[in-house]
Amino acid sequence: MRKVSKKWLIGGTILAILLFAIFQVGKTEGANKTKTIKIVALGDSLTYGVGDPSKTGYIGVVRQNIQKQTGRNVIVNNFGISGQRSDQLLRQLDNGVVIKALKQAEYVFVFIGTNDFRHAAGWNFRQLPQQPLLLGKEKLRNNLSKTLAVIRENNSFAQVYVLGLYNPYFGEEYDTKAPESIRSWNEAIIEASKESTLTKYISTYELYENIEKDMYFADTLHPNRRGYYKMGNWVYNQWKP
Repeated sequence: MRKVSKKWLIGGTILAILLFAIFQVGKTEGANKTKTIKIVALGDSLTYGVGDPSKTGYIGVVRQNIQKQTGRNVIVNNFGISGQRSDQLLRQLDNGVVIKALKQAEYVFVFIGTNDFRHAAGWNFRQLPQQPLLLGKEKLRNNLSKTLAVIRENNSFAQVYVLGLYNPYFGEEYDTKAPESIRSWNEAIIEASKESTLTKYISTYELYENIEKDMYFADTLHPNRRGYYKMGNWVYNQWKP
């Protein structure tokens, strides 16, 4: 009788341990499903969503996809400002509200450089001035490196995604050297991205090659709702763990 009781005692103990473990796993999974994912988006009008009637832009599409996949609530702090250059973004990081959001973010998306390129070109896209573009590219690289350093100083765990530039300057009215120039600027963005830990470069250059511009663009520069949807899905697929 003692042996039987001992077996029952051992069996009961093991069962209790298993039930406790299952309960804890279920509890953890439940907590993960209810935990809010926080995203910070930094950049210019392309981050803000100019051209999209809903003004959610590509990051809104990314948010919807992540929320659908994970079943968790996703909050996006979109700090995109129309016309913003990389030096202005760097100054924006002095803002306490932005820093607070960065400290809490699980993911950070950075899309900057379009206005640097346009400013360096003097808005002359019919005949691109090569020397000013070289100087502008170096400024972008330095500013982006500093921006990523500030992000990492304030958040050591967030995954950072840096988007490269696409080329909206195609057609008879634009300089044929535009594709080459954009690719050169993207190389500078890649170099800056490699200097930062937990940072991934996402190319957008392929998105609008060989397309009918009227179908995907609201104007000469900004995508329309369909264009942002295309970009958002592309970025989401690069994000996907």
